[in-house]
Amino acid sequence: MTTLAAAVVCFAGFGWGMVWHFRRIGPPTKTMLCVALAALVSAGLNLTALGRKPFWHPTAALALYAAGAGLFWWAVSVSRGKLAACGQGCVSREILSTGPYRYIRHPFYAAYNLTWLAGFVATGRWPLALSAAGMAALYESCARDEERAFLRAPMGAAYRVYSARAGRYLPRFTRAFGPGI
Repeated sequence: MTTLAAAVVCFAGFGWGMVWHFRRIGPPTKTMLCVALAALVSAGLNLTALGRKPFWHPTAALALYAAGAGLFWWAVSVSRGKLAACGQGCVSREILSTGPYRYIRHPFYAAYNLTWLAGFVATGRWPLALSAAGMAALYESCARDEERAFLRAPMGAAYRVYSARAGRYLPRFTRAFGPGI
């Protein structure tokens, strides 16, 4: 039951972010609608699977849910509505490089991926692994589009320097933390 509650907390936070945190410019794009629909379907699959027992690795899943939620809210605290919604086709007016952005360029997508992975780890059900892979592919597509837009923007050179230091979803430890690590 704790694992199900952790998933609900994560999904509720992500839903809040979609509605209230990210900027929207104009009507929703096809990409935005596709990602939102896929997330709703995947969340439904996760919650249904989590409502059944037995669990596979609930402790590891709880750690993934906690990491996903923590990363999500850390990114919210830094970005404060400066970012466009996934699939908007536009970039922020500034390069965020504090908080989780010091280490990774896409902490929101990383947080989402941790949460989708947690569902599979909790249940061991392969449809959730496929769902997690599909969601990761959608986020990867959005991340690549956003990065191409940043590189075309007036701040493209600065973004190139930033992306050499910060990993896409995982930190580049020697560059983010210094050569001693």
